[in-house]
Amino acid sequence: MSRPRQYPLELPSQIFGGRENFLVSEVNRDAVAWIDRWPNWPKSGLILCGPPGSGKTHLGGVWMAQSGGKEIMPENILLALDTVVGDEKIKSCFVDDANLADQEALLHLYNCLVSRGGTLAFASTEPPAYWEEGLPDLISRLNSLPIVEIRMPNDELLRGLLIKMFADRQVNVSAELVGFISSRMDRTYQAAQEVVKRLDAESLVRKQAITIPMVKDVFREWL
Repeated sequence: MSRPRQYPLELPSQIFGGRENFLVSEVNRDAVAWIDRWPNWPKSGLILCGPPGSGKTHLGGVWMAQSGGKEIMPENILLALDTVVGDEKIKSCFVDDANLADQEALLHLYNCLVSRGGTLAFASTEPPAYWEEGLPDLISRLNSLPIVEIRMPNDELLRGLLIKMFADRQVNVSAELVGFISSRMDRTYQAAQEVVKRLDAESLVRKQAITIPMVKDVFREWL
């Protein structure tokens, strides 16, 4: 019987944020343009929609750096609401995974910041009209905001993302290798993350560089 494969301890990769490290292509160009347009938004907020891993959180971080905004995660929205209500200096908030947040709290947060002349940016996988058990008062307000969608990656973006994700793990890869990988994987952001993670782990286990023969071997076992 073969021994179970021992994978190395998963260490966090060094992810580089900032506007200059966001890869722009036709699938996300509109979203980037809206972030760059702040504070000249026609409404009091913006909704970024897109599949998991598409860069919504990255763009939210870029916007917070520009606006001085406060980041709010859905699991912390009640505590964050108390903080925002109690501090009139807070004028901007970014709510990640807003579709998962308590909607009563989200409505109060929206009303509070709008009454101060502030702005909000929301990230979600789907537009508010498709949120489960949507609160009508909240959804009507959010539907009045600009909604910009990030689509699934095209060839150019997928290759760029693979290069960046490998680089975040301090792994250098050739254009030929990236092209080989991208033509044989599911074309989603999450698949790119998983492929890079798996190949990096296999490289460490085998104590060898990532090559086309190794990728073929890993994909044969995995896919």
